[in-house]
Amino acid sequence: MRVVAIDASPVGGGPVTHALTCAVQELAGADVARLRLYDLFNRTCATCTDCNRTGRCTRHHASLDEAIVLLAEADTLIVGTTGHLHAHDPRGTALLQRLVGAFGHLQTARGLETRGGEPVGHKRAALICSAPPLLGPLAMVGMLPAGVAGVWRTLDRSGTVVVGCASVGTRWSGPASRDRATVCARRLGKALAPQVRAQRVPAPGMPSRRPAASPSPTFTAAPIS
Repeated sequence: MRVVAIDASPVGGGPVTHALTCAVQELAGADVARLRLYDLFNRTCATCTDCNRTGRCTRHHASLDEAIVLLAEADTLIVGTTGHLHAHDPRGTALLQRLVGAFGHLQTARGLETRGGEPVGHKRAALICSAPPLLGPLAMVGMLPAGVAGVWRTLDRSGTVVVGCASVGTRWSGPASRDRATVCARRLGKALAPQVRAQRVPAPGMPSRRPAASPSPTFTAAPIS
């Protein structure tokens, strides 16, 4: 299981970063790669303003190309971001949209999105949104702020299965807020993790449908639907 966690919070180490760490911890045995959006932005953005036409970054840079390949090959994505991305530098939003589109194998040409490469129906994603207390309950019922809603729509257009969105605060207000973020993030991580279900075993005296020469395990791993 190849997982990419994108931390798109402007300041690292806050509730979004903490929630991403807790969610990833639920994916035992996964190959996890972490991307810090604004670190990548500072290395790759050339202020070319090409993103004004398509809404996505079009910059070619070694670090960015490597991140795009990493996302295209991953089968699970976790994005942690602030709710209102438009309140920050719009070039950062364009870069995030390009990264999320690369995960879903979406290509942008002259502002139009076309799917490229292999089907991505097997891919899964989850979102973590930092929002003020008044926006938290709305985010939990699906009324998402503009920034994270745009990410969700991009994933939906690519055929990626979004298992849900966890809402955390914009800043710590005490131990209770950290505990709530931990619980929400772990629940989201468990929803992403492949679950092991028991396989039906024939009753005693009944012939087995499996060939005796090719034993199969008692348990098989299957992704949740």
